[in-house]
Amino acid sequence: PTTALAVATYLPLAAPVIGSVVWATRAGHGGHRLPALSGEEEEDSGVVQRDDDRHWFLAGTVYANRHDPALVLHARFGQSWTLNLGHPVTWAILAVLAGAMLLAALGVIELPERQSLL
Repeated sequence: PTTALAVATYLPLAAPVIGSVVWATRAGHGGHRLPALSGEEEEDSGVVQRDDDRHWFLAGTVYANRHDPALVLHARFGQSWTLNLGHPVTWAILAVLAGAMLLAALGVIELPERQSLL
């Protein structure tokens, strides 16, 4: 097999993969990076736009928006949920959880023993 034969064999296989990566990079997940249609930029419906790139950090895994009333919302990718780190109640919940973990690590709070099934 020559180099030209290898390129001719793998190029048709690589083209759709490269094309989908380029499209995903340009358009974003669900098309959130596509430009707005004419008239959409002035529209103010009062609804929070959770797909705005300004509120997503660390490659779309962390959401922080002070104007969004939601504490928990769908993650940008996949079928999971994430916390709105712009909401003050979220920080109170995280502080309580961190305090409980610290007390458990120091031995102030006793964690339940693991029961054997045998």
